[in-house]
Amino acid sequence: MPKLRRLLLAQIPSDLADWLDFVALNALVAFQWQLGPIGVASLTLALALPYVVLAPAVGVLVDRADQRTLLVASNLIRAISTAAFVLAPNLVVLLGCVVIKSSADALFTPAKQAALPLLATPDRLLAANSLSHVINQLTKIIGPALGGILTVFLDLQQIFLVNAGLSLIAAMILLDLPGGLRADRSGTAKGKFGEEFADGLRHIRRKPVLATAIVAMVLGYFLIFLYDGLIALLVKEIGLSSALLGASVASAGAGGVIGALLLGQFFGRRDPFQLMIGSGLVGGLLIAVMGHVGRGDIDMSAVSFCALLFATGLASAGFFVPYRVVLQRETPLELLGRVVAVGEGLSAVAMMTAPPLGAALAEMAGISAPYLISGYATAFLACSLLIVRRCMGTRDEGVDAR
Repeated sequence: MPKLRRLLLAQIPSDLADWLDFVALNALVAFQWQLGPIGVASLTLALALPYVVLAPAVGVLVDRADQRTLLVASNLIRAISTAAFVLAPNLVVLLGCVVIKSSADALFTPAKQAALPLLATPDRLLAANSLSHVINQLTKIIGPALGGILTVFLDLQQIFLVNAGLSLIAAMILLDLPGGLRADRSGTAKGKFGEEFADGLRHIRRKPVLATAIVAMVLGYFLIFLYDGLIALLVKEIGLSSALLGASVASAGAGGVIGALLLGQFFGRRDPFQLMIGSGLVGGLLIAVMGHVGRGDIDMSAVSFCALLFATGLASAGFFVPYRVVLQRETPLELLGRVVAVGEGLSAVAMMTAPPLGAALAEMAGISAPYLISGYATAFLACSLLIVRRCMGTRDEGVDAR
């Protein structure tokens, strides 16, 4: 599948471009412009908001258009908007450029997810999504670290130009994808944007497994981001040095990478929904253990704590990767863009709302509280999904018997 490899190869510079300027943007706002918490918060909002606002339009556009065109165009737009960071004279102009860049990102993700089943055979979908997740996790680790290193040797404006160049490289690689890379819509009437987006929502409502997976993913994202930004405070609370913060974060990232590789290698024929349930249960209990460590109920060395984070990363891969396979298997190709966009938009809402609540919980009840609540709630969610899945299976068997 050389064309699939081409798509995954292009994802490397494309995803790296998502994260390379993360450090530089925050350094520009917080250090060079001295704008404080409001400036940093507005930057975070500008990055996340397009995923929510543009979800309906992006979903319909992905289902209508050639995926190669969308993938190339999104990277070209990202390159231009990132290069424009260099010329931004103030926060307002910078935020406008960030919104444009994030809008291109919001287009790239559904287009990539819609292109994967067009380039991979059904039995290789889990492996393809696993490799895509590995690339995403590696660039999430390498990008900010590389951005931090580059700030020592380059001006912030030069880092933005390097990042724009990465998006251009991704666009050139994607030009080699086949043209006309889209689902067959010959039996589908083209309507207004709103009507077509509503078709995607109706499809989700008609598919219990699909609807349940999307709800589970949104709740999962909310529970993860309830505690995710508090790792530095947890490390401090349990008495570890600040030098171990990087090792802790890297351990979790490495677990996610290894978990995705193992999924693609050994679990390609397993029910992806069952993988989500098992991983959610294990991952939730591991997060709860982190909370008990933070509260002082469990003593743990630095090595053991990093191993715990590694195991948590392993479990997270078993939740996120199969979710994408459920979407691709339960959705006709001509509706996949809309269904993916719904999931992305709702997940973005969860990621925007959870951190403030997590911070409030930590302030009121201690740093362990978000971890304990998130961990046990995730385990409860997994058990609930198991019951729902069995009910859906029983209902399906009843329908077959009739």
